[in-house]
Amino acid sequence: MLDPLVLDPSIYWEALLIALPFIVVIHIAANAVAGAYGHMWEHASISEAARVAAANLAACAVIFVLSAIGRRWFGFVVPVLTLAVGCLLSVLMMGLVRFRSRLFSLKKSSTGSRILVVGSGSEAATFARRASEIEEGGRVIGFVSDNGTNPASAKRLADLPILGRIDEIHDIVVENDIDEVVVVGTDLARSRAVVDQCVDNDARLRILPAAGDVLRDSNAPLDVRDIAVEDLLVRQAVETDMTSVAELIEGKKVVVTGGGGSIGAEIVRQVLEFSPAHVWVLDRDETLLHDARLNWDGPISIVLGDVRDARAILRAFERIGPEVVFHAAALKHVPVLEEDPEEAVMANVVGTRNVIEAGSRTGMERFVLISTDKAVAPTSVMGASKRVAELLVKSGTERKDDCVYSAVRFGNVLGSRGSVIPTFVSQIKSGGPVTVTDPEMTRYFMTVDEAVQLVLQASALSQESEVFVLDMGEPVNIEDLARRLIRLAGLTPGKDIDIEYTGRRPGEKLTEILSTNGLEDTTNPKIFEVGLEPPGAHILFDLVADLEEASSVGDKEKVVTILNKLSGGTLDRKRALEVDPPLASSWS
Repeated sequence: MLDPLVLDPSIYWEALLIALPFIVVIHIAANAVAGAYGHMWEHASISEAARVAAANLAACAVIFVLSAIGRRWFGFVVPVLTLAVGCLLSVLMMGLVRFRSRLFSLKKSSTGSRILVVGSGSEAATFARRASEIEEGGRVIGFVSDNGTNPASAKRLADLPILGRIDEIHDIVVENDIDEVVVVGTDLARSRAVVDQCVDNDARLRILPAAGDVLRDSNAPLDVRDIAVEDLLVRQAVETDMTSVAELIEGKKVVVTGGGGSIGAEIVRQVLEFSPAHVWVLDRDETLLHDARLNWDGPISIVLGDVRDARAILRAFERIGPEVVFHAAALKHVPVLEEDPEEAVMANVVGTRNVIEAGSRTGMERFVLISTDKAVAPTSVMGASKRVAELLVKSGTERKDDCVYSAVRFGNVLGSRGSVIPTFVSQIKSGGPVTVTDPEMTRYFMTVDEAVQLVLQASALSQESEVFVLDMGEPVNIEDLARRLIRLAGLTPGKDIDIEYTGRRPGEKLTEILSTNGLEDTTNPKIFEVGLEPPGAHILFDLVADLEEASSVGDKEKVVTILNKLSGGTLDRKRALEVDPPLASSWS
């Protein structure tokens, strides 16, 4: 026989309406007992969510018990399915209402970045307050103190926690699910330490170099960018005496040889800032000239020519009548020139002589040679050829002209074509391996902008035939540089990209030195003069003539022999003829 209640569903509705106030009271009481009221739910965590769920499940359990009692003793029936659905809806709806802000904030933060700031001063605090400007939803989670702040004595900054020290960054990033690490300021040691700490995690490394602007001007943009290798090699910049450089260049006719190359093109760009009368850019590579010309704006003329052609250079100089000449034309790749020393001589030695003689005959006032630290105690053809070019510059004191000659020695220039860093970057992009010649090899580095500032400063400092060198800081280990570049690419050395050792190539030094004769101070604390005494001009030019003759007939052994004799170098003696000890022993 069917239950009469089943035949009359209206009875269920009557029972539910009577029970509903009691159900609401039971839920409120359960939440009150569980302490689920009085919270700021936008900051709620999993424990608060569990508390809400437990309170509502407990309320539902009480309701089920009371419903069973009512049915048995009073015939008061509320369907079990209705109670079950009501229990589920109460948990879901009360959770949604209470966690709505938390849910939406999680959605927003998922599109932004969780940022860890390296720094604990006023600039870091100011940056943290404006961090949302970096990208929508980005927010600072906390700070890492620098050496000047002890987390034990200072726990918070800008109402955010100081989570630890730089040497704890790796663990902090992992524990706090950090997306970005932002270094405030350009402190070299700090930037290097941050890269080291982040080698094994995926956090993006960024830097705010102009941190002072953020503090001084609240409207200044947050110029946050990825950490680059330049930030790891940065040092105190050369302070260029703009007044003296302007006096040297303004209104003058300027020639830049090798103007299509990395250094030459930057010389042209910076020279144009000082209002020269005109700039003639000379190079033998028409493609380089064409491409570089697109980046210049000013009184520019292109001269297609080769410094090895003495007659062509003289004709060009007679037409131009240059007053200032920056000589950047050269061959520079050590392993290549070891195979063809005669080409190195023709470009770097004979070419320098041709430019000097053409300029001397046409009234040149200033001549600046771009040299290299490889010219010191040279072990390569390239270094020896540049050393002889320096001697030609030093011989300017014996010339019967009014020109002031100088040379400037550089270390490796960041980003120049074919240099180590572009090579590493290319290898990393192709998946590796990165090839390092020797794990102990070190080199000096400088940026192209800094190198050219030195050129301009040297041209202004020079009084008679000096060789200048920059205080380039500490040499950089090449293997360490390779590992840092891999890390800056977001990869892990030895895991994502292998490092292979290939052994030193012919002519390569393990370490470079700046001078064998000591360095003398100049008026610029970052620029020094090298003590370099050339032989008599007649000896020098006779030997250069012999070099030119040997090169013109492709006599590699004789070329190497004379280079050794002139430069005091230690080139491959197996290819050289037996000769007397180097003449250069007195001027090396």
